[in-house]
Amino acid sequence: MSDLQDPNGKPDDRQATSNADLPPYRQPEVPSNNTKMPPWLLPVLAVMLVVGVLLGRYWGSNESASDEQVVTSSDTQANSASDIDSVEQAVLSVETVLPSQDSIGNNLRADGTISPKDTANVSAKVNGVAIEQVLVEEGQQVKAGQVLAVFDTDAAEQQILQAEAEVAEAEATLANASADAARVLPLIDIDAISRQEADRYRTSELQAKAALQASKARLSNQKLNLNNSQVVAPVSGVISKKMAEVGMVSAGEPLFTIIKNGILEWQADIDPKLIGEVTVGTPVRVSLPNNQSVMGKVSRIAPTADNNRQITIYASLNKNPAARSGMYQTGEFLLGSASAQTIPNAAIVSNDGYDYVMLVTDIKVQDGKTLGRIQQQRVTLGERLGDKVAVTEPLPADSRLVKQGGSFLNDGDLVRVVNDNTSQQAQAATGAAQAPL
Repeated sequence: MSDLQDPNGKPDDRQATSNADLPPYRQPEVPSNNTKMPPWLLPVLAVMLVVGVLLGRYWGSNESASDEQVVTSSDTQANSASDIDSVEQAVLSVETVLPSQDSIGNNLRADGTISPKDTANVSAKVNGVAIEQVLVEEGQQVKAGQVLAVFDTDAAEQQILQAEAEVAEAEATLANASADAARVLPLIDIDAISRQEADRYRTSELQAKAALQASKARLSNQKLNLNNSQVVAPVSGVISKKMAEVGMVSAGEPLFTIIKNGILEWQADIDPKLIGEVTVGTPVRVSLPNNQSVMGKVSRIAPTADNNRQITIYASLNKNPAARSGMYQTGEFLLGSASAQTIPNAAIVSNDGYDYVMLVTDIKVQDGKTLGRIQQQRVTLGERLGDKVAVTEPLPADSRLVKQGGSFLNDGDLVRVVNDNTSQQAQAATGAAQAPL
């Protein structure tokens, strides 16, 4: 029996005869003449064949690469530490610094007011007279006895002339009474006059003498008023207030206020718990505008607390033209100095309200390069001194700090140390670690 078919698609006669003798369930299926291959199937099969070839090549290359990796994995594991360091690249080149020990003042800071230590109020000694001249201004330095203002003297001079005339008249009256008494009183010895008349002459003489004394007193008072028409400084110092104005009539109120010897003092209120070692004579430094300061020392301490339970401390200040009465300034009581560890301000990295430094650890030299690992260390800062800041909890003295740029680093980063001093010290430390014990 043959499976061949006629080229025209008709079954062979012999095949048809033999198939007719078979049972129904053995009859072969005859393909339908209507079944044809779709035209798009061949391009799809071609594309799938190309994709299969490409995938085969790709998988073959991956298998060969994985075989090579398996072969070299044992060597990589054997030298893992050195290979990682040599392959890993440093994220940044940094300079390092060591913490330093500096002398920091043990100071107590406070706020206070600059006030005159002693003042003198200058008032007029005459009343009802207008001021004719004012010779000084506020802030001017004056000396004791210097004329500050002058009152109108015309009235005083006229009163002096009148008083002098009264004195002359009283002198003439006294002279006449004395002459009468000298001429009449001897007559009593011969009973030429009565005793009553003699007493009258004596009384007239005495009254003339009293009138002369009174007129002389008035003349002296007028001269004193003329002298008091000049307002003079009772002490040397600085004019802090000037109330006198030309034309003002004096009524007994102060005309000037003088800061005695120009000495100012700083008055600061301190909590009794913070006074500590502040005593009379303790030096102080008070800040002034334009980054200036003035020195002084404690002159007295109030014996009692004020209404706010604060103790007032008074410190006399040295003369400084920048210091003015009434200024509210910050100052420090200089209680001595102490040694403290300091680090550069640029080495501080602030994050989330805390301060950190970046330590360079595990320093080693490879291929002529000094490498190290970053370790972030939290610090507590104290007083600032220029470009440095004190550390309240000191770091190890040999700590290597990233000098600047620490904000670009993270914990565990590999960095390259570029400053020579650190490189030399790291090499010495590496040599000491490799030396046999």
